[in-house]
Amino acid sequence: MNDMTRARFRITGQLITGLVLAGLGVLFTLDNLDLIRARDVLRYWPAVLMVVGISQVLQARSPAGTIGGSIWILFGAVLLGERLNLVSNVFRFWPLFLVAVGSYVVWQSFNRGEPPPGDGSERVSAVAVLGGVDRRVISSNFRGGDVTAFMGGGKLDLREATLAPGAEAILDVTTMMGGFEIKVPETWNVIVDIVPFMGGYEDKTRHPSDPAAPRLRIRGFVMMGGVEIRS
Repeated sequence: MNDMTRARFRITGQLITGLVLAGLGVLFTLDNLDLIRARDVLRYWPAVLMVVGISQVLQARSPAGTIGGSIWILFGAVLLGERLNLVSNVFRFWPLFLVAVGSYVVWQSFNRGEPPPGDGSERVSAVAVLGGVDRRVISSNFRGGDVTAFMGGGKLDLREATLAPGAEAILDVTTMMGGFEIKVPETWNVIVDIVPFMGGYEDKTRHPSDPAAPRLRIRGFVMMGGVEIRS
């Protein structure tokens, strides 16, 4: 029973967004009652980015997911350091982003030979940082995955992937100043649970009438970016 509970509980972008919004409501209420000053607390807002990154690292099932979460942690830590006057000039640390991107490229060069015509793995993980990524999934037992875009974008083609009738796969999406285009089979029923913040998503899929149609649940958080889902 405990294993089932742990398997179902995941710290998602949607959960973090809900907690942040609820926290802001409490904060502004206390500010209106002159109990605290909201501006003194809001200066710590980059910590939210670090929480997003930490949750991705803890739940990562691939090196790409770990790298994506680490980038969020790095970005939030630098901004928080400037807010706390631990970093005198945040722009002095911009080369660290090159270090993160370069490390990811090096990891790819050691772990991939010739690019395959399609990804047959059950779970997909993609990270787009200051660039783009294009993935085509041909898995015969697709189970979901995670995609991250940070100042970049990508395309995820699932039209050749297969889900068992009545089965459900979960795809976690996290983007900041970037976006993803996701293509799915027409026989899949897509459920979108994305929370946008200064961004948005567009669902252009066809919803089959068959109640036993496979389901793809796309959930996550979009900030200053966009996600497009189409059949």
